[in-house]
Amino acid sequence: MEVTVPVEIKVNELANEIVSQALKVFDTRMNLMTDTYDLPPYPTQEQLKQALGIGQDRLNKWIAMGLKKQIWSTGSIRFDREEVRRFLKENFEV
Repeated sequence: MEVTVPVEIKVNELANEIVSQALKVFDTRMNLMTDTYDLPPYPTQEQLKQALGIGQDRLNKWIAMGLKKQIWSTGSIRFDREEVRRFLKENFEV
């Protein structure tokens, strides 16, 4: 027994959906990059998370992916703003 299932692809709708999804991803990544301009030269973890709208889990993943952190003499963990920009560009640029 053979069953035939007709598949109708609406090319215009599919193309519009692909473009829409791509634009959302692009917008998210651009927002991450532009949000780094508001950072101080050496933001703390909290400043970085707040400026980029991320949580501790995401920051930990980025550190595991290679984002370099600095431990200052006061014991606070800070990040070089230019290093954050470099990391985002290398890992999330479209």
